[in-house]
Amino acid sequence: MARALARTRKRYTPLDLAYSSSVSGALNQNYDASYQTYDPDRGLVPLEILFTVRATDPRKVNPGIINSKLTDVKWYENVVDEAHNITDSNTAYVIDRTGNTDSRGKLTMKKNTPLEGVVLIFTARYTDPRSGKVINVNATISLGVTVSTDEPLRVKVDYPYGQVVDPTENRDIIEVDNILYRGDSEYEGSIYRWLKKEGGDYTGIEEGDNGITGAYTGKLKVPCAAVGKRMDLRCITDVLPGLTGVNLISKAMINDDWNTSRAGISIPGEDADGKYFAIDPGMLYSAFNSGTRDVFGGKIKYKPGQQYRLSVKWKLQGVLASKGWIFYFVYADGSKDELYISKDQTSVIISSLTSATGKTIDRIASTYGINTYRANLYDIQLVEYHGENLVERGSKERKTSGGVVYILNKLTATKYSIRFEKSETLEGTGITSRSVRVYDYTASSSASNIANINDGEVGVITLYNGVDLTHDLKLLIYGKQNGINTGITASFHDIMLVEGEYTDETMPAYTPAADEFVPAIADGGERWQESTSRAITTDHVLSTQYPKCNTETVAPSMILDDTSLFEASVVMHSNRGDIANPHLFWSFPWKDKTGVVFARGSKVFIKEEQFDDDVFDYSVDPVEGLDEAKWAANFNGIDQYLWNNNPSSIIPWGYQSARTHVIEFILNDFSDSDSFPILNIAGMVGDYFYGFGISILNEAYKRTIQYRPGTKSNVAMPNPDAGPHHGSHSIVPGKLYHVECVINLDGTFTATLNGEREELTRFGGAIFGDKLIRFGMYSQRYSNVKILRYEIFNEDKSVYHLWDFQPTGGDRANMLKNKNEDGSVKGTSNLTPVNVPGIDNVDPENGFFVTI
Repeated sequence: MARALARTRKRYTPLDLAYSSSVSGALNQNYDASYQTYDPDRGLVPLEILFTVRATDPRKVNPGIINSKLTDVKWYENVVDEAHNITDSNTAYVIDRTGNTDSRGKLTMKKNTPLEGVVLIFTARYTDPRSGKVINVNATISLGVTVSTDEPLRVKVDYPYGQVVDPTENRDIIEVDNILYRGDSEYEGSIYRWLKKEGGDYTGIEEGDNGITGAYTGKLKVPCAAVGKRMDLRCITDVLPGLTGVNLISKAMINDDWNTSRAGISIPGEDADGKYFAIDPGMLYSAFNSGTRDVFGGKIKYKPGQQYRLSVKWKLQGVLASKGWIFYFVYADGSKDELYISKDQTSVIISSLTSATGKTIDRIASTYGINTYRANLYDIQLVEYHGENLVERGSKERKTSGGVVYILNKLTATKYSIRFEKSETLEGTGITSRSVRVYDYTASSSASNIANINDGEVGVITLYNGVDLTHDLKLLIYGKQNGINTGITASFHDIMLVEGEYTDETMPAYTPAADEFVPAIADGGERWQESTSRAITTDHVLSTQYPKCNTETVAPSMILDDTSLFEASVVMHSNRGDIANPHLFWSFPWKDKTGVVFARGSKVFIKEEQFDDDVFDYSVDPVEGLDEAKWAANFNGIDQYLWNNNPSSIIPWGYQSARTHVIEFILNDFSDSDSFPILNIAGMVGDYFYGFGISILNEAYKRTIQYRPGTKSNVAMPNPDAGPHHGSHSIVPGKLYHVECVINLDGTFTATLNGEREELTRFGGAIFGDKLIRFGMYSQRYSNVKILRYEIFNEDKSVYHLWDFQPTGGDRANMLKNKNEDGSVKGTSNLTPVNVPGIDNVDPENGFFVTI
């Protein structure tokens, strides 16, 4: 008989692991945002954390505390991966990994907790002595920070001109104030970020979007034309955890604040050396109480005993007899230190002044020697000074090239300490830390040890004995540990390099490298951290509302029987008085008694043939421009335009006869082009060119219209006034502009922009084509505008041409055709689109026409 086989295995009940934590020190710290200090400061009082691990099972097998038997002991910050592993090279921590006692796994933390807090994760392994099975150990503990100030932070909201935009006001900008205050003073460590609601989400506004400025300041400036019917805004106001490496002087202080104190102190400009503010030191001196008051209005709060470095990039516009412009630190004890530009410094120079050791700055004041010429201020910054940073320019942010950054040209000592506050991996894998070393390019050999370091840690490099300091020695930063650079790209921020050997606790705080200018936070300077618990979110709403108006029709109640044409116009009466140029804000559809629209505009001409039994009944109902769809020809700024090569019905012009040109347009935005053509029209009689053109000049800080009237001069018919002229009013994107020009054949002319006369000045020379009319293109320059309408006529309108982009009787087919003043299609001077998709069937849906 065969035997029955069986096998029995011993089954162990699983061990239960229990954790208890013991802490020496405070898990939560207090951070004073006024003075950027922690309490307690872990650099002075480290935090100790020990997880005691016990093992038990239901069968009473009780090994008890098992810390001494743990293996593979590790700690992590926030995430369990190699990038967040706290290694032994991280001097901000000490981990007991080897002790054969119950303290095995204890963590000693010597650095302060970041404001957003941190979760520390403890992991290890334990081998069950009964079965040999490995059990994973895992425990976590959270550290937090409470941010406080001497006085509570609050936001003051102010709308200097109100939340509602009245488009008929003579105003281009609405300013929204959202300033962070501590007590009654503006908080110097404030950070601002403005967002705009698009669809259902808020997205960040970048500086210059649709003409909006101040996207990183407490004062947002929005062009009225960009508001539309409604604009939902949100401002997130936050506090800086520290002011090291931060430029405390913003452009708004130089431009807005100084000009508010005295108009004309600061004038923007640009030359071959870059953009600048042209400063009148004498006016600045007078505006701030003969140089005794703080030129930064008390906005900068100086820490007691803290050194600061003031750096200025500047030059004089002409040679003076004495010092041109002087800044000086005024200390709390009444003593002073000054920084000045020499009397003959007409080329750009960078000057710096570091405040005295141990003294407290009370204010920065300004005076001058001789004030014949202004000084061009290209850049200025005030930063906390914690020591001389030996890194070349680029310490604020440096990107690796193949994993290596070349930073220092020459080394003169044997020991150096380096720290970067943040690094980012742009390309590469397997990275657990960064590394640094010195390389001798003369001898083609390594000149120091390789130090592996992480963000916020100090790495110490010691030159090898016998290294020749006269050689070409460079400090290298690698994107990976152990000097590896292949396939690695990284960026490093706030790099600080100093002579000597320092620890994480004694290393000087970051100071920008000499001659390196960093943008102020208020000017869009980078901030890395996410919003803190102190962030304040405030919502704002802007809207456009037209004023309440009464409409009056101005027209004769009776006309003589031999009158063939008379004018009717609209006057809009509001509580602020009559609206100038109402056609810029309303559409005016004129209807006969049947309800058919026979004309549009604030001024129309009514003809004799429109009468029925000697009577003509008509009415006009104004429609707010934002509520009515208006068609416009939209050029792409590359190669699209409209043209007509045979405007023969416009010429011959007839000597001594004037022409009026009317064009309406909207500039889309600015680009790198130096000009945006709008209209170019020219003809020829005999040997003479007659013509007219306009474009928008894209100049620094100001965009104006260039008018181009004129003739081809000769001895018989000289014309010294022919040629382009500058307009005097600025052009901003998104706003509707209405231009009227009356041009005589002798070259003289007048122009108005939105009803205001242009003060014209000569600029350059004129070039005209031959017998053509073009919208959006000349001399291979292409437009970046929307054109709504163009009209040309003589004094009695016996010559009249109109191209508008409104459908005629609902028919879009006539939108490119020459129309009569009543809107009907007339003549054969039609426009042809160039490089427009669907050219055989141009229609608003094909992308060339847009509605506004």
